[in-house]
Amino acid sequence: MFARTRTTLMILLFTGLLAFPAGAVDLDTSALLDIVEGITVTEITALNFGDVALNTGTLTVATSGGLTDPDFLSFNATNVSQGVFTIDAISGSGYDITLIENAPVAGLILDNFQINIDGAADEAGANTFVGVVLVNSSSTLNIGADLTVDAATAILGDNQTIGYRISVNFN
Repeated sequence: MFARTRTTLMILLFTGLLAFPAGAVDLDTSALLDIVEGITVTEITALNFGDVALNTGTLTVATSGGLTDPDFLSFNATNVSQGVFTIDAISGSGYDITLIENAPVAGLILDNFQINIDGAADEAGANTFVGVVLVNSSSTLNIGADLTVDAATAILGDNQTIGYRISVNFN
């Protein structure tokens, strides 16, 4: 009788589980997000050091376009200009801006960048400017830098180009 009771209990238990579903719930929910405009950088005017002598020294183009030439390297300062760029991004947000030489030319070094955004005071950093706040959604970025010439390895020639990269990253 004990075996039969046990079998009956098992059948009742199994049938009870089928008749009464286990607790289950479906919940529809949503994910949250903000869609923002991407960051764009557009060159308006190229950074230009003009005609430079094949002598050893350094000259600086300021964010205003002014030239500092303690080593008398500049032959003609009339075509010297700061780099001018437009940054389109979210106004009021913080950005990190990094400038690095990325296409070197023998005997020439481009370094010690300075930036100026929308005419504010110059910002200087070790080529990285952290937490720059863009007041406008379209801001003007002026870039200045040092050009160091090594007469022993630089090569004479017109239209020489030193490439540099501008990285603008949203904080």
